[in-house]
Amino acid sequence: MATRFWLTSSAAPYTPAAARGTWTDGTSTTAGLLGRQPVGASASVGMAETSATTTNVLLGRWISPPARKAGALSGTVAWITGRSQSSTASAMVVRAHMYVTAGDTGTVRGTLLSNYTGGTAFPTTAAGGGTGGTAITSVSVQIGDRIVVEFGYQAQNTSATSETGILYYGGTGTTDLVTGNTQVGSNPGWVEFSGADGLFTTPTAEIVDKFTTGISSRFVYWGNTFWNAAWHRVSCQANEQFPGLMAGDIGYEITGSTHYGEIVKIPTGGSNTTFSALILGPADNGTYARFKYVVPTGTLIFENAVNYYEENPPTVAYNATDHRWFRFREAAGTFYWETSNNASNWIVRRSITTPQWLKFGTLRTNFEGYADAGSNAAAAEVDNVNALPTTVVKVWTGSAWAQKPLKVWNGASWVAKPVKSWSETAWF
Repeated sequence: MATRFWLTSSAAPYTPAAARGTWTDGTSTTAGLLGRQPVGASASVGMAETSATTTNVLLGRWISPPARKAGALSGTVAWITGRSQSSTASAMVVRAHMYVTAGDTGTVRGTLLSNYTGGTAFPTTAAGGGTGGTAITSVSVQIGDRIVVEFGYQAQNTSATSETGILYYGGTGTTDLVTGNTQVGSNPGWVEFSGADGLFTTPTAEIVDKFTTGISSRFVYWGNTFWNAAWHRVSCQANEQFPGLMAGDIGYEITGSTHYGEIVKIPTGGSNTTFSALILGPADNGTYARFKYVVPTGTLIFENAVNYYEENPPTVAYNATDHRWFRFREAAGTFYWETSNNASNWIVRRSITTPQWLKFGTLRTNFEGYADAGSNAAAAEVDNVNALPTTVVKVWTGSAWAQKPLKVWNGASWVAKPVKSWSETAWF
């Protein structure tokens, strides 16, 4: 997968003292956040030149959040930005320079793209334009490092007449800017690195917790949610406080990744009880994907909500065996809701073209229960988030019985596998 950043109009988190590209005019003070989601109103920056010789003019700089992991940033970079020139005589093409800072310092960790000069002139009517993928020089990124992207133009005219180049940034439209698109006042421009996976955000698949000894620091919880020490699970109550369990870091992404969990027990009781078995969204703004179980009707809903609502989402009748596991998955531009009885054989319950908000690297995920005030609703139980259960058996060591995981030969190695046990009416 690739990691996409957007040219936002939010303030830069840190701005290096000086531009690093080769600029004839590097006086532009425009600097913004190279964000993991579009943020801020649409804006533009224009700079004029009057030189009779080829001139390189900086328009602005965008700086990323700090890297979360160390690793090699390599591969290619692609981008689409909104741009325009004052006349065809301006003969302006894009100029770009990209590098990595050593943390919040002026030290260059390494240069990714050195003084790139494009070959297509800016339009006189503002529109999107950029590259489909240009090779970058590999840089060994360290935790806390930032990417800096410098954009400007090279004026290739030989006239002393004043000519102006303009770059557009910001905007939160529901579609990213593409080449030739004139919606530069709403559709955001972006920069995408093919080899930055996991460096600046964490894939949702890495939210792993088997709750063996408690609820780990990866999660926060509220509203009478607690660790069930007897069963090594999380008990998520259902009441008017919306008790829940949430991955505490708002900085995950699902692109090219998965996110699943075992719902050992669904709530029972209460006249208006629901349980959101798995929720994924960018913020508490009513935009999310979720598995929702409605207790009174026994219905499992696969929602893609905007403003807390979706009309007529797909549903099935809930089955405790068939729907013991829930999974979100994103692959090649498609987002899936899936269920399983064993975390191995998954059934697609719904799929959609991945919407823009699910491409953001600022997602958060949680489990949540609800019941009307005064309802006597039993709790849900959550286990094995992004982890397969380990079946534990006792083995005689010669002097005592010791707990050991059950392992099965898969043809190449011994791996831990679950087994099924009979529980009154069904195998689990």
